[in-house]
Amino acid sequence: MTRKPVLMEHETKLVEENAYKRNRSSQIGKILTYIPPDPHGDTIVVTIVDEDIKEHQSYWSNSLIGYVPGENPYFKSMENYVDNVWDFVNKSKILCHVDGYYIFRFDSMDDRDRVIQLGPYTFHYKSFILMNWSIDFVFDLECLNVIPLWVRFPNLTVGYWSTEVLSKLASVVGKPMYTDLYTIEMDRISFARVLVEADSSHPLPSDIELHTPVGIIHQSVEYD
Repeated sequence: MTRKPVLMEHETKLVEENAYKRNRSSQIGKILTYIPPDPHGDTIVVTIVDEDIKEHQSYWSNSLIGYVPGENPYFKSMENYVDNVWDFVNKSKILCHVDGYYIFRFDSMDDRDRVIQLGPYTFHYKSFILMNWSIDFVFDLECLNVIPLWVRFPNLTVGYWSTEVLSKLASVVGKPMYTDLYTIEMDRISFARVLVEADSSHPLPSDIELHTPVGIIHQSVEYD
């Protein structure tokens, strides 16, 4: 087997410099046009309208943002993880941000939803947090508090498994996202299971008082 030659330090530096120059070449980028800003007194304002971001909003809508609290996984390690754990969907495009989070862009919304619905996941025995991409996402301490949680409503009779009832119950915990597959198909009736985006810095409820047409139900809440 032929071994790949090892580059000397000066050769590596030359490769990096050539890549840098190529990336700055005017021949490979998009051509931009001058659009004057809107002066408002001493403030210079740039106005972004829906049409400006429509194409990119659509392109990234199939994406998930993922991060491992307290870790900054190497790209190759994350790539291996995706290949082995998410092998039930087409391989996503993986992009790494220097701040420590990743964007996973899938071929379809169905692939994206299947990945998040089959969670939760761990990465090297630590929680692997996934959330839907949004154009206003900012990776900061507040973002780290808002995490997706799988919530179970044990012994909730199937008569209350409508989208409306589950949405109302899940909204007590946070922002409802999805049910799992078993819940939507009612293949497992011991509990309903819903993915909720919740603020982990606030206390999470352990029970809900549910007022129904036939009386009051005290519904317990469990977390995966």
